[in-house]
Amino acid sequence: MHQYLIPAGGITAGAGFMTMLFGWEAPGGVDIAEQISTVGFSAVSDISLNPLGQLAFALILLGIGMMVFANRTAWKETGGY
Repeated sequence: MHQYLIPAGGITAGAGFMTMLFGWEAPGGVDIAEQISTVGFSAVSDISLNPLGQLAFALILLGIGMMVFANRTAWKETGGY
């Protein structure tokens, strides 16, 4: 089972990291990935997480959880190697 769950977990976590690019917004609802000129590089305290960012964190945690779950018994299936 781990031969399918580990790649699926990696794809899920990778999708979460890619979704994270558009998961932040500046005051006024502007995407930071699109409008860095309106926010500036020193506006870290003004950045907030939008619903897409919450989905990204959930995908990352789900993907890591899938890989950990699949790896916990993989050594038994491979004979310890």
